[in-house]
Amino acid sequence: MSRAADFARAGVLVLAAACGLPDPQPAVRITGASPEGDAVAVELGAAEIRFSGAVSPDGLAGGARLVLVPEPLVRDALEAVESEAGAAALEGAVAGVVLLEGGGTRAVLRPAAPLRARTAHALVVSSRLRAAGGGPVLDSEGRRSPFVARFTTGAPPGPPPRPVLTEVRADAETPEAGGEWVELANLGEGALELAGLRLAKRTTSGSLASCALAVADAELLAAGGVALLVGGAYDGRYALPSATAVIRCGSAGLLGGIANDRAPELLLVDPAGAVLATLGAAGAPGCTGSVLALLDPEGPDAQENLACGTEEGTPGEL
Repeated sequence: MSRAADFARAGVLVLAAACGLPDPQPAVRITGASPEGDAVAVELGAAEIRFSGAVSPDGLAGGARLVLVPEPLVRDALEAVESEAGAAALEGAVAGVVLLEGGGTRAVLRPAAPLRARTAHALVVSSRLRAAGGGPVLDSEGRRSPFVARFTTGAPPGPPPRPVLTEVRADAETPEAGGEWVELANLGEGALELAGLRLAKRTTSGSLASCALAVADAELLAAGGVALLVGGAYDGRYALPSATAVIRCGSAGLLGGIANDRAPELLLVDPAGAVLATLGAAGAPGCTGSVLALLDPEGPDAQENLACGTEEGTPGEL
């Protein structure tokens, strides 16, 4: 409890004693949360908030005052749980059921489906919670404030995927934004979860510019599968194998346009910022009018394993 809260409680005790009143009960506080850490199982059975005393179920059972969200939605979640309407209809929140257990001392959220792998999440609790006796529920510091508990999920269960950036066409026929693409292959034994993945390019200044893979286009890339990453302006000009997933990345040109006056350097990054695959990171030839490709998709991203294609080729075929 904070020093100010200690002084306030001391004042209340003195006043109660002077008036012959019984000692007031201490305020209910948040005492902890779970899960914690950086490798939480995606098949999470429950996330919970623990309290020092019983709390009222009002706003909890319907998910208005307690919500689980991916980290980018924390600000929206804080606004929602503090609003009159609550967070029950918050878009992007993890679906699940919230129950009070342990005689009202634990608020437990049970997700309806596995969480996204390698993704930061947050349990967000409103300051509007009430104790079973009617008083406020304070956060872990003794304040009347919303509370946030964070954790990060680990890898999905089962055999691991192995994403590989195999080819890129930066120099396409006009309009270029309609024809640029990057080929992504999954050479592992498990499916590749695409939610939260980003494709990035190294700019002339050395910084990274990236775009998010559109999960609405495809959520998983199966083992052995191939996807074509394109911009929002992709015009469908290529004849692709029927099994090739076409995934948008960028509102117009892919990554805002991939420069064709120099060799590209591309990276595939997971939600936690870890690099999953690269193409051209160790240097590559500039390929005017053709594709830059790995000679051996199973091999490393190294200059000796990179070459320019001699013809258009068929994207989507390894």
